[in-house]
Amino acid sequence: MDQIPSRRSFLAGAGAAATAGIAGCTGLGIGDQTLTMIDWGYVYSNGVIEAFEERHGVTVERQAAQGSAETLAQLRAGRADYDLVPLGNYAVTPAMEEGYLQPLDLDQVPAYDDVFDFLKAEYFEQDGEVYGIPRSFGQTPLAVNTDIVEQDVTALADLWTEPLAGVVGGRDDARLQVLYRNAAKGEPLNPASADDVDFDSLRADLIDRLELTAGLWNNGGESEQLLRSEEVGVQPVWNYVIQSMQSDGLPVERVYPSEGTKAWFIQHCIRDGAENPELAHTFIQEWHTQMGYKSLMKPSNIAVPNEQVFSEHDVEMAAYGLDDPDQFIYEEPKPQSLIEQYTETWNRAKTEADL
Repeated sequence: MDQIPSRRSFLAGAGAAATAGIAGCTGLGIGDQTLTMIDWGYVYSNGVIEAFEERHGVTVERQAAQGSAETLAQLRAGRADYDLVPLGNYAVTPAMEEGYLQPLDLDQVPAYDDVFDFLKAEYFEQDGEVYGIPRSFGQTPLAVNTDIVEQDVTALADLWTEPLAGVVGGRDDARLQVLYRNAAKGEPLNPASADDVDFDSLRADLIDRLELTAGLWNNGGESEQLLRSEEVGVQPVWNYVIQSMQSDGLPVERVYPSEGTKAWFIQHCIRDGAENPELAHTFIQEWHTQMGYKSLMKPSNIAVPNEQVFSEHDVEMAAYGLDDPDQFIYEEPKPQSLIEQYTETWNRAKTEADL
């Protein structure tokens, strides 16, 4: 029992020592190793990867991620032989249950204690073990170009109204569009099975939405381009995209929908059979204690969901819209068979709406 607190104290102290410029973890035997990971390119900036490599005498190899669904598909196909595998909250459960992840040793990640409690979801756990540690947290409010949109927009339900015909945009993603529809129409947000879904009604509502739609997008760059070109005047989009446009002086307002704001959070996970799990744990710990704020939170306005990060950098929760966690809605894990039915219904709706 005495080994656990001493281990936690040592790791916490090692992170602080590295911040002060001392070689933090030579005692952990990490040197001369390679950490492999798949992740989005925008997450790592300001030289934090290079600094991590220098601190520990290791190499970090990073493959560009296209999305959590694609990463999960790679795991299932046996093509994701990485140590560190970030996944969206909805993707952790299937990856865990299908045996692609290993439980995390929280004694090696004492920063987990300060992760926001409302993000420590029960569906990240199995048999008392935790398989995902929230790495970043963001929101998808509505972006409204006030030069194009004349009516007041306050809700997701407004995206179904005729005055917005021809100026509405959205992501070409079946799961998200079903979530928005359920929120707008007052349906259960995350039904557990196909038996709980009226697919005829769902398809009809999706067609109605698509017939008003001016454009669909697949990534942040496309979503921003639709807004900048004024092809689209209102759409749900990531908060950091709105921040970028506002910084350039564009007339885009951020609206938090009355039904709730779609929120997302990405988890650091370690692949089952990872070659360097101890190094992966060290990376996760140092993400929270020294890398995350510099790399992602400050430059991109995407929160590292850790109380200590906010405290150390004297940042108010309200600055990131985190002062009222009850305002958020989430896409939660669901059976693969239901996801496939959503996709089929969305594709049929696009065909019938001629989009």
